Amino acid sequence: MTEGYQKSVLPNGTRVVTERMEHVRSVAVGVWVETGSRHEPESRGGMSHLIEHLVFKGTAARTAEEIARTMDSVGGQMDAFTTKEHTCFYVQVLDEHLPLAVDLLTDILLHPVFNAEELEREKSVVLQEIKMVEDTPDDLIHDLFAAQIWEGHPLGRPILGTREAVTGYGRDTVLSHFGEEYVPPRIMIAVAGNATHARVVDLFGAHFDGFQRAPVARTDTPATLKPGVNIVQKTLEQVHVILGFPGLHHSAPERYALFLLNDVIGGSMSSRLFQEVRERQGLVYSVHSSVQAYADTGTLYIYAATDAPNFSKVLKSTLKEIRNLKKHGVTAEELRRSKDHLKGSLMLSLESTSSRMNRLAKHEMHHGSFLTMDQMLAAIDGVRHEEVSALIAELLDEDRLALTTLGPLDRRNLPRELLRH
Repeated sequence: MTEGYQKSVLPNGTRVVTERMEHVRSVAVGVWVETGSRHEPESRGGMSHLIEHLVFKGTAARTAEEIARTMDSVGGQMDAFTTKEHTCFYVQVLDEHLPLAVDLLTDILLHPVFNAEELEREKSVVLQEIKMVEDTPDDLIHDLFAAQIWEGHPLGRPILGTREAVTGYGRDTVLSHFGEEYVPPRIMIAVAGNATHARVVDLFGAHFDGFQRAPVARTDTPATLKPGVNIVQKTLEQVHVILGFPGLHHSAPERYALFLLNDVIGGSMSSRLFQEVRERQGLVYSVHSSVQAYADTGTLYIYAATDAPNFSKVLKSTLKEIRNLKKHGVTAEELRRSKDHLKGSLMLSLESTSSRMNRLAKHEMHHGSFLTMDQMLAAIDGVRHEEVSALIAELLDEDRLALTTLGPLDRRNLPRELLRH
C-alpha cells in the first residue's frame, strides 16, 4: 500500500501499525490502550487517567526522575493522555533513538511499581487538575454538557473522575484495574517516521516476549443523547453555552458529510456562525461548532461565550442560522469552500510524525484499516449535496436539542421555545 503503511499482529495479540517517512529524521512512537473512562465501573471513575499519570512514576528499573532524564538526554518528547475510549503514551525522538523509545515505553507499560507514596502524591496532582478544570469555564462546560446528554451512562462521567473517588483509591484497586485493562489484545503500537516496519516489530516483539494476558469480557452499553436545558449558575464574566444535536459514530459512512456540515455551521472563520455572530454582530470573541464521535454514538455541538446582556441575542442568532440551514440547506458555493478548507486542513495537519502516528492509531481503532491521504481526499470530494441535506434533516432537530449554560444567567433570558425542554 502507498504511504509506507504496514500492519502486523504480534504473537500475544498486540497490533503494530507503522508508516515509513524516509524524508524525516525523527520517529513518533505511540502505545495506545483501548481503555478509557467509559470502560470504568462507576466505583472506579477517573481510574484510567490516574493510571496514565502513575506509570511515569517509577518502574522496577527506573525512578520517575530517571524516566524523565532518559528522554531529556536525547532531546526527546514524552507525554500521555486519556480520553473516554482510549489511553495513549507516546514519545518523539530522533530515528537513531528508536530502541531507547521502545525500551522506555515498554518499561512503563510492563513494569510500573505503583509505589504507595507516589500514588498519594499523584492523587494530589490529579486533584489539582480537577480544580484547574473547575476554574476554566470553557473546559468545565464540556464536562457539564456530557453529564447532561449522557446522563446515567459512563460517557457522561468526567475523564478525571471526582475528588471523592480519586481520594479514595488504594494501591490494590489501581493494580487490579491495570491488570484487567492493560492486556495485549487491547494494546496497539503506532509508529510514524524514519523507521522500517520490520525494525519496529522486532523491537516490540522482543520486549513483549512473555507478556500474555487475556482480556476480561466487558459490555459497552450504547448511549442515547438526552435533550433538555441545564442552567448552571457560576460567578463569571461571561455566560458559556453549548447547544448539542445528535451526531454520528466514528465509522459512520456519512462522517465526511458531517465534517463538511460542521465546517459550514461553525468549523472555520468563513462559517455561518463565525461570520454572523462574531464578525457582523460582534457579540462574541469565541464561537465554533465541532463533532464528537465515539464507537457507537456522537454529537454535533456549538460552543459560544458572551456577557449576560448579550446572551439572548447570541442564542437567537445561533438558532436562526440553524433554522435557515433546515429551510434552505447548504449552498453549492459553501459546500465547495468547505471541501477545499477540509482538504487543506487535513494535508497541513499531517506534516509531522506525531500527527501521522495519531492518524495511524485512530484509523486502526475506529475502522480496523488504513485510509491513504488520496482516499481521504477522494472521500471528501465525493460527498454529494444531497448527503449533506439528508444529515441536516436528520440531525438538526430542535426536539432533540440539548443546551447547557454556565455563568451568570437568569433562566428567563432563554427564548420561550426552549423553556419547554
